[in-house]
Amino acid sequence: MFDRVVSHHIFHRVVPTLLAALLVCAGCGDDDGSIDVGPELDGGVDATLDATPDAPPDAGPSCTVSAWDPEGGELANWPDESLLVEDPSTGTGYRLVLDPGRYEETLGAIGGYLPIFTEDLSALDGFGNNAQAFFRFGRAFDVAALPSGDATASPTAGLGFVVLGEEPRLVPALVTATDEDATLMLAPLRPLPEQTWAVAFVTRAITDAAGGCLEPSAGFLARIAAPDARTRGALDALTTLGVIAAPDEVVAMSVFPVQSITDDTRAIAEHARSLEPRAVILPTCEDGALWRRCDGAFEAFDYRGADGVIRRAPGDPVAPTLTYDLPYTVWLPLEGEGPFPTIVWGSGLGSGRSQGERLADAAAPAGFATIAIDPVAHGEHPDVPEDAGEGVANAVFRFFEIGESLRERAMYPLRLRENFRQSTYDKLQLIRFVEGGLDLDDDGAADLDATRLSYLGVSLGGIMGVELLAASSDLTAGVLVVPGGRVGAMVSDSETIGPLVELLRPRGATPGDIRRFFPVLQTLLERGDAASYGGHVQHDRFAPGRGPHILAGVVLDDDTVPNIANYTLMRAMDLPLVATLLRVEPGIGSPLPAPVRGNLPVLGGGFLTGGFLQFDVVRDGGEVGMATHGNVGASETGIAAWLAFLESLDDEAPVIIDPYETTGLMHAM
Repeated sequence: MFDRVVSHHIFHRVVPTLLAALLVCAGCGDDDGSIDVGPELDGGVDATLDATPDAPPDAGPSCTVSAWDPEGGELANWPDESLLVEDPSTGTGYRLVLDPGRYEETLGAIGGYLPIFTEDLSALDGFGNNAQAFFRFGRAFDVAALPSGDATASPTAGLGFVVLGEEPRLVPALVTATDEDATLMLAPLRPLPEQTWAVAFVTRAITDAAGGCLEPSAGFLARIAAPDARTRGALDALTTLGVIAAPDEVVAMSVFPVQSITDDTRAIAEHARSLEPRAVILPTCEDGALWRRCDGAFEAFDYRGADGVIRRAPGDPVAPTLTYDLPYTVWLPLEGEGPFPTIVWGSGLGSGRSQGERLADAAAPAGFATIAIDPVAHGEHPDVPEDAGEGVANAVFRFFEIGESLRERAMYPLRLRENFRQSTYDKLQLIRFVEGGLDLDDDGAADLDATRLSYLGVSLGGIMGVELLAASSDLTAGVLVVPGGRVGAMVSDSETIGPLVELLRPRGATPGDIRRFFPVLQTLLERGDAASYGGHVQHDRFAPGRGPHILAGVVLDDDTVPNIANYTLMRAMDLPLVATLLRVEPGIGSPLPAPVRGNLPVLGGGFLTGGFLQFDVVRDGGEVGMATHGNVGASETGIAAWLAFLESLDDEAPVIIDPYETTGLMHAM
C-alpha cells in the first residue's frame, strides 16, 4: 500500500510538468512522432555520411517471408507459444513465463516497460480473449487487398482465428497492419472463450496482398514438417474447417490457451451478496432546486491485496481482509413519496460521483433517485492519497497506474486491471447497502426502492457497467452511454488518450513497437475488460435470475472511446442496432425498426429488451450540433432515449425509442 501512495504522490508533482512538455512538443519531432534530440544525445550517426547517392535504390526483399524464428531474439509472433510453462495450479494448466535472455532484441531498449514482460505476464495462465495477435514479415502487405471483418468469416479468407475442440469453429478477425504494413494485426471479432485453446493463422490465400509471394520462415517449415501434438491438432482443425488442404498452405500460426477470466468475479459476486454493509457516516441532506442531496458513507471490502492486485488461486474461497469507508451521494426527487425507483450512476474517466448530479437534474423531476460512489482512483475514493493532486489529469494518471519512474517501472497493468474490477465490486456492495434499507431522512422508512434498481453509466461508467450487470441479480436494467471494449484499443486509438501514449513512449521506440505492445497490454487487462463480460450479461451469468434489459448509445467518430472499441463491446454483448443505420460496421446486422421492446428471448421463457442506438447529431440547450463523446449523455436527444427506456421499466418490457423521431430532429446524413 505504501508503494502505491508513493507512486501517486510523485505523479501529483510531475504530471503537470509532463503534460506541459507534451503540449510544447506536440508540433516538434520527426514524422513518426519521436522528438528529435540530435545525434549527440540519441547516440546516432548522421546517415548522410554513409549515403551513396549514385547507387540505385534498394528494391527490398523479393518475397514476403515470416520473421518467426524459434531460436531468434525477436518477439515476432503474439501469442508466442514459447512463453507457456506447465503449471497444474492454474485454471488452464499453464503459466506465461518470458525468458528475457532469449528476447534481448525485443526487450533491450524498453526501459521501464521490462517488468511488464518479465514480472506481470507470469500472473496469467494464458493469452488474451480480446487481444490482437500479430505476425511479423519481412516485406509490406497491400493492406487494402487484405480481407477483414465479415470477409474473414469465409474459410478461404486466409487469416483469422479458430477455437479448437471437438467441433472447431472459425472466429472472424479485424485486420490491420503496422511496421510500415509488414506486420499483420488480427483482433477477434468476438471474444474467444476462456480456458479454451485457439489458433491465430495466416495462409497462402492472401498471397496477392503480399505482392505475389508469401512464404513461411525456415523455422516454421521445420515445425510443420515434424509437428508436435499441439501443432498437429491445430493443422487438423484448419483442414476440417476447409481453411487449408495441406499443412504447407499455412505461413504463420500461433496455438495458445485463452486465459481464465471470470473465476474471481463469480466468487466475489457471491461473497458480496452475503454482505450486510454498515453505515459509518450517517447521511446529511440539503435541498437544491431540482433535488435533495444526501451524503454519507458505508464500510466496504477491498478485494485487492496490499500490492493492489487480486491474487486468488482458482477455487479458493474469497476472504478479503482490507476494508475502507466509501462515501456515497444520493439525489432524491423533491416531490412524491418514497421509496423511489433508483438509478445507480457510473461516472466517466477523470470525474467523481458528483458527476451524477447531471443525471439527477433530469431523473429527479421524473421521479427517480440517483445514487453514486467514486470509481477507484477518483474523487474521494478511499484509495486516493490525501495529498493527491486534483483535476482530470491527475485522476487519469492514478487510474491508469503510471509508474513513479519511466526508467524503472513505466506502468502497472495488473493494478489498472484491478481498478476496473474493484470499482465493480464497490458497486456490488453499494447495492447490498441499498437493499439493507437506506433511510436518508431518519423517518424509519427506506427512501430508495431496492426492488426497482437500474444502472446508468457514461464513458468509463458505461465500460464498468458491463461486469456489474453480469454480476448483479438486483439491477433490472442498464443504460450504457458511449461504452467500449478492448481497453488496449481505447488507449491506442483514442484521440483524447493517445497523447498519453506518446508521452510514455520509450526513446527509440517506433510506432510499430508501440502498436505491438498493445496486444501484450491487452492480454494483461483482459480480466478487467468490459468485452470479456459482455457475453455474461444475458447468458452464463454470475448471479441468479434472468439478466437485465439493456440500452446502449454510440456516437459516430467518438474521439475518446473510439468506434472500434464501441462496436467490440456491442458484438460481445450481441446487441442489435435499433432505428436508423448511420454507418455499416463489421459484425453488426441490419437495424431493428423502433420502437423495440421484448426482442431478446430468455432461456427458460420470457423476453428482454436490448439494443443500441447510433448518434450523429444532438440537440443540447436548444442548439443542434454534432454528437460527441462529451455531449450525448446529457443532451436532449440522449435524455429522451434514456428516460423513455427507464420510465417504461414498470411495463411488461421497457421500450427503446428512436429519439430522433420522438424529438423531431433530423440526422445529419
